[in-house]
Amino acid sequence: MKRRQYTAEFKKDTAYQIIIEGVAVKELSGRLGVPISQLYRWKGEHIEEMEANNPAAAPSPKKMAAEIDELRKELAKSKRMNEILKKTVGFFSQD
Repeated sequence: MKRRQYTAEFKKDTAYQIIIEGVAVKELSGRLGVPISQLYRWKGEHIEEMEANNPAAAPSPKKMAAEIDELRKELAKSKRMNEILKKTVGFFSQD
């Protein structure tokens, strides 16, 4: 079985979709036919590349990526809580 070769631009675009756009790795893997582990590796390599090219005065790309991930998790949790509250208000207002 031949190993597939991916261009640097393809890898960079894929990493961008994961880091910046927040596309789920599992979804992207299914859509592109690339193993999940490979996508995580490309993400790490892209962050390392950004870190190396980062001017000293700018914030760290690693820290920014981690913060984006954390904020997405918090947003998802808040959305779930809002849905629960809406259902609760609907339930109690039926009386």
